[in-house]
Amino acid sequence: MRRILLFLLSSIYMFTVVEVGQGMSVSEPEAVILPIVMYHHLSEKKELLGDYVITPGQFERDLAYLQSEGYESISLQRLLAWYGGNGDLPEKPMMITFDDAYESTAIYAKPILEKYGYTGIVAIIGSVTQRFSEADDHEEYSHLSWDAVRELESSGVFEIQCHTWNMHKLENRRGCGRMPEESSESYAKELYGDLNHFERVRKENGINTCGGIAFPYGIYSAETVELIRGMGYMAAFTCNERLNVLTGDPEKLFDLSRYNRPHGKSSSEFFSTWDI
Repeated sequence: MRRILLFLLSSIYMFTVVEVGQGMSVSEPEAVILPIVMYHHLSEKKELLGDYVITPGQFERDLAYLQSEGYESISLQRLLAWYGGNGDLPEKPMMITFDDAYESTAIYAKPILEKYGYTGIVAIIGSVTQRFSEADDHEEYSHLSWDAVRELESSGVFEIQCHTWNMHKLENRRGCGRMPEESSESYAKELYGDLNHFERVRKENGINTCGGIAFPYGIYSAETVELIRGMGYMAAFTCNERLNVLTGDPEKLFDLSRYNRPHGKSSSEFFSTWDI
């Protein structure tokens, strides 16, 4: 199925040309299919398993399956470099992302990723990271502290990205959405204030980011994208469950769609939803 899809996409894009000045043209790059999987929390406790929690064993089986199918993980930095004409992508690229930065990401996910030679991207909620930097932790419910995030980043296994400072909510404002009756000016002020606070505190704690943002609950709009681009963000991860078909169009970087990984499906069952 994958070969058929790639052939059809290549046939469409390989021979498309765009004008560059007078009498010149260049071919657009061949389409790249990029599936992205979204994880949250890993736990051994059966009572916690559900739409956003799977076991470490299932996570390892997922990676074993992906490796057997020839997939290679890529970082956002590598994808951005490809967009900039620097470097290439593997034949079967994919991304592994973790939202919310639970402590289980470091305890379980990191060593399993290392075992299979894969890398991941973790999106941290600034206010939650700050809270767990000041409180006792417990692997079944706690999130990473700033020190733990810094250690995770320095390992080279994970890139760090923004999940907002304090917009990971569904009451009043829903995620990064604009509230009813809220003016564009007020919305921009709130979004800028939240993300600027995130950027300031993560810099104070020596954390680098990969230039991406994961929209909480996948809630955003075209206005949101325009605002974050103006702030210097280079990519945005959504919760739209579909394959990414990349042709070099930079707009695609702000709609990097992901498949949420729930409990209750085998690796082969889950990844068949990628339909490639």
